[in-house]
Amino acid sequence: MADWKGFSRAHNLLFKCSGGRLGAKLAGLDMAIIDTIGRKSGQIRPAPAVCYPYKDNVVVVASNNGGEKDPVWWLNLKSKPQVNVHLGKQTLEIIAIELHDEDRENIWADIININP
Repeated sequence: MADWKGFSRAHNLLFKCSGGRLGAKLAGLDMAIIDTIGRKSGQIRPAPAVCYPYKDNVVVVASNNGGEKDPVWWLNLKSKPQVNVHLGKQTLEIIAIELHDEDRENIWADIININP
């Protein structure tokens, strides 16, 4: 089984130390670092995630790499949707929303085309 916590720590460190120059892409996919606020600790919890273009923004998928449980960053995001998202050298302050119905179906088709 993959060590996703170790991967996340290493990826976050590489991204941070390089000012977003390294780690902004992984296997040809765009990566974002999402700074969620821990719902229990109240501390910033950075998490790397593949991101996909959507309208004038980006979408991330909380799949937990196919695991049975939701990723912790998703639970934090649902609790406090105001986050910073780091895309390469750019940092965006956003309010995350969950997509539903037609929006979700439309972006899912695009995601499958980008990352089968």
